[in-house]
Amino acid sequence: GYNQIPMAVADREKTAFMTESGNYYYNVMPFGLKNAGATYQRMMNKLFRGQIGDMLEVYKDDMIVKSPEENDHVEHLRKVFEQARKYNMRFNPEKCTFGVRVGIFLGFYLTERGIEANPDKFRAFAEFPTPSDKKSIQTLNGMLTSLSRFVAKSAQHALPLFKLLKKNAIFEWSNECEQALQHLQKALSELPVLSRPNDEEVLYLYLSVASEAVSAALVRETNEGQKPMYFTSKALQGPELRYQQIEKIALSLIYAARRLRHYFLAHTIVVRTDQPIKSLLGRPDMAGRMLKWSLKLLEFDIHYESRKALKAQVLADFVAEMTS
Repeated sequence: GYNQIPMAVADREKTAFMTESGNYYYNVMPFGLKNAGATYQRMMNKLFRGQIGDMLEVYKDDMIVKSPEENDHVEHLRKVFEQARKYNMRFNPEKCTFGVRVGIFLGFYLTERGIEANPDKFRAFAEFPTPSDKKSIQTLNGMLTSLSRFVAKSAQHALPLFKLLKKNAIFEWSNECEQALQHLQKALSELPVLSRPNDEEVLYLYLSVASEAVSAALVRETNEGQKPMYFTSKALQGPELRYQQIEKIALSLIYAARRLRHYFLAHTIVVRTDQPIKSLLGRPDMAGRMLKWSLKLLEFDIHYESRKALKAQVLADFVAEMTS
């Protein structure tokens, strides 16, 4: 853990603390330092740079060794342990689990099928009492945010709840709010399994625009059919509400590229849309925000093609690109 990283000699006195028996300082990095997490992550990235992304994933002191085939798992573990031993890194055996087909990493269930939501999270949302004030709405929105990647058009469906949080809004739990909550509870009870892409696989992005929200769905095309990877959604605010429809479509693409930057950098993205985004973003007389958006998208390998039929049930919300 953090205590395996020695403190710089010049900085040790800065960690001093008082006790009844005297004053002490840390010789190794303690918990609580502002940059402790970033320092530990840099160390792990450096130590396991040959394994991360292949057989290993690391987030600070959470590590997962992954293997597509059971026969390869022992060899992958051996390589990780050899690398750890090389740098005298120690693991706590009480916190290690080996040979499992399902594991929790960063709050999500990793299975053979893909990435699944933690049942405790959507159970907490389903059992949450009807909000009675703005604070309870904030709590509810926090729960929804942690699961939003699994829910198509989450922001659009939660708009009645968001409106209650406006500064000058008077709290009033209406039928519209109750219907929105019930819709979200139903959606969370049927969460899809999110798929993981293969290296250099082409990914497909579907966009959707409503009057007050924009959404996107990142999808894989496999022999078994269309599989969702990630849903993004954003409630429009202020000047965004006055954008033209084509600008809202472009905004949904920009927001998806920002949220899913790691996918956009590692894969070719095909945007399936019936709107003329490509010609709009490629116009030589662009100015203002459209020019800014166009420049942001230049770093990605993005292609455009006409929308095709969405056959997966979990993608049913994206059948129509424009909704009221």
